[in-house]
Amino acid sequence: MSSRPRFPLILQCIVSQCRSLAWQETMLVLTLIGLTMFTSGCFGGLGQTISYAPNGPTGGVAVKALLTSDMAHNHSISRVTATLTRGKQEVQQDLVVDLTQMTASGRISKLLVGTWQLRVDVFGRQGEMLYSGTTSVWIDEDQTTGVDLPLLAAPGTLVIALDLGGFGRYELVKGKIIIGTGEQPAVVKEFIRDDASQLIVTIDELPPHTHDLRIELYENTFHSYNRFYESPWEVITIQPGKTTAVEWNPAWGCVEIIGMIDAPPPSPKSVNALLHEDGILVSWDAVAPIEDDLKAYRLYTQLDVFAGFQLIATVPASITSYLYQPDLSSHPEDVIISIELAVSSIDHGGNESTRSSPVTISWPVRGSCFASPAG
Repeated sequence: MSSRPRFPLILQCIVSQCRSLAWQETMLVLTLIGLTMFTSGCFGGLGQTISYAPNGPTGGVAVKALLTSDMAHNHSISRVTATLTRGKQEVQQDLVVDLTQMTASGRISKLLVGTWQLRVDVFGRQGEMLYSGTTSVWIDEDQTTGVDLPLLAAPGTLVIALDLGGFGRYELVKGKIIIGTGEQPAVVKEFIRDDASQLIVTIDELPPHTHDLRIELYENTFHSYNRFYESPWEVITIQPGKTTAVEWNPAWGCVEIIGMIDAPPPSPKSVNALLHEDGILVSWDAVAPIEDDLKAYRLYTQLDVFAGFQLIATVPASITSYLYQPDLSSHPEDVIISIELAVSSIDHGGNESTRSSPVTISWPVRGSCFASPAG
């Protein structure tokens, strides 16, 4: 994994090839998978495990791992293991660790000619894997191949104990453990709560470094509209080859809600309409809202019962009258039109009062643009 930190640990492998002796002359026929060999020499040795019986030209691999001094100081090394695999064939050998020379060495024999995958693992005192590295090795007769293999810090395991007891009112709770803050998280682990309020979730193969973690909870399905909880981001640190156990509880908080009632302003009173030579003068009494936030007045008129009231003007709060000039060009001349007028008030919050009781005035339609006052 490219994101794993690289440590100053180099494995030097010397691959030596030799034409093996006749199989019948050096070994009994192996029939058991995973048989541990305790004999020494070209094939087998102390701590070696094989899973196949060689049948054909073979060679051997002499492995020498160079260990750095800080590895022994920071991590107590219990063993170093070299494993060679090809398909279902596997040979594993425990290397001999020399902390004085800071080396781990050993010999793996009777490898069939071809490409093998070599893996070297360094284990701690408690059996945890501390470092690991892999490479391909070509086995050929009568040749020696040298390989430099960088070892990476081994991945770790995260075990999270989830306390979901506070969400008992949800019949089915599903969740996601999200690791990584990028657009594509490094890990997304899904889980489902069973009957118990406590749940254990294990995530393996995590790179050994600091991670950011968040937990999301859903009801029934993982659709965004069913998400009812999203935790803050938390920080966890994974150590090489170790298991990190954490307990998680949801973050509860308290919200104080202060509501402010913004009442609409009162409706204008004492609305009057008087005929003038150039229009209808509409006036009303000023209103005084409790919040003292009056913004304007709105004037409505209705010329036709089938058209309803129409907004014709908005007047600033400081003015309590308006000269309305009806546009009756579409009406026939020498008729009298009944006009209804009403006024409302509006505050700075956009709240509008109810309209005043409408007042009715008769407007004579004549040949001129504006009619003369009646009487």
